[in-house]
Amino acid sequence: MHAELQKLAKAAGLGETVRINKAGCLNQCEHGPMVVVYPEAVWYGNVHPADAAAIVQEHLVGGKPVERLRVADECLNNKDCPHRG
Repeated sequence: MHAELQKLAKAAGLGETVRINKAGCLNQCEHGPMVVVYPEAVWYGNVHPADAAAIVQEHLVGGKPVERLRVADECLNNKDCPHRG
């Protein structure tokens, strides 16, 4: 995911305007692989390399979060999140 986001961001001309870092589960392991876009603090869950193009084009370039990948705000840092096993 990391490499794919870097490649697509560079191809979109965002090389100097975005930084793509690696991280652990960000205490949200129940939501699978995560991507967080700051400064908006939009959290994406269960993302796969195939989702990278939508995140780059729709969100980073177009400014609109990819709703189908978003983790609901009420699930973040919530021990009662229904996704926790």
